[in-house]
Amino acid sequence: MNDNLFKTLLKRYEAEIEDARYKIDCINDQNIVIPEHVDITGEIDKLLSKISSAEDKLAVMRQHYGKKETDKTLF
Repeated sequence: MNDNLFKTLLKRYEAEIEDARYKIDCINDQNIVIPEHVDITGEIDKLLSKISSAEDKLAVMRQHYGKKETDKTLF
C-alpha cells in the first residue's frame, strides 16, 4: 500500500472515530433527544459500533500495511 493511500485511510478512520465520539458526547453532556432517534441507547450502540469498526480497520491496516522495519542481515 502506498504512503498516500495509507495516510488517507488512516485519516478517514480517525475521523469516523472522532465523529462518533463527538455525537456520543453531545447526547451525553447536553441530554439531547433527537426527535427521529428516541431510542438513545440504540443510537449510542450504533455509534459505538462505528468506533469499533473503525478501530478494527485501523488495527488491521497497521498490522498488514504499516511501515516495516528494514530487513537486517545477520552476519
